[in-house]
Amino acid sequence: MKVETRNKMLIVIGILGLIGFLYLYTVKLFGQHGKPFTSAILENYIGRNGLIVFNVLVFASFIALLPYRQSQEQNWKSKGAFVAFLIALFTEMFGFPLIIFIFSPFFEYPKLLSISRQMFGSLGMVIGTWFTFVGILLVILGWLKIHKAQGLVTDGIYRYIRHPQYIGLFLIMAGWLLHWPTLLTLIIFPVLLVVYYRLAIMEEKVLAESFNEEFETYRKQTPRFFPRLLKLAE
Repeated sequence: MKVETRNKMLIVIGILGLIGFLYLYTVKLFGQHGKPFTSAILENYIGRNGLIVFNVLVFASFIALLPYRQSQEQNWKSKGAFVAFLIALFTEMFGFPLIIFIFSPFFEYPKLLSISRQMFGSLGMVIGTWFTFVGILLVILGWLKIHKAQGLVTDGIYRYIRHPQYIGLFLIMAGWLLHWPTLLTLIIFPVLLVVYYRLAIMEEKVLAESFNEEFETYRKQTPRFFPRLLKLAE
């Protein structure tokens, strides 16, 4: 497959994912309580299992917009972990608590969702949905800057942080932990943080070998994950 054709396909997949997210959860951005009515409508047509699959596909589509700088083996290890997070999250979110079967012989199943609702009320769902939405935008903005780049990208969103797409993934996962916390996804979340942190370090080693002093100058001026407030104000 030609690079240009592949890029177009990846862009379409990412855009479809964004449209799917906005369809399902726009109402949550503005504080609607309970299940989004858009999800209820879709569930009437494709059933609860279909709704789980649809949610996983929507969020997994953003994998198409991640950079391909490392070997395929390393890429799919990290992306496979992200898909596992999504499957665990949405399987439990829509009424199939797999972790009961995994952990019930050893632990009393904790009602994390009820605890979260008592602590944060509906505000946790609203903030979590906004976190996820901002994370999706970061993934998309990062992709728009690098998918046709020939050299080291240092402008746009990359002017402020070196890995905006990974921060986007972190926000997506953190948002869903606020929105619908489960024990299994709570366990997977720190694992994913480590996986993508290590991947960022590996990518930087490759960039340093490829761009030498240019990357070293960029590295000194631009934080890895958290933008400097003064730079944001410029």
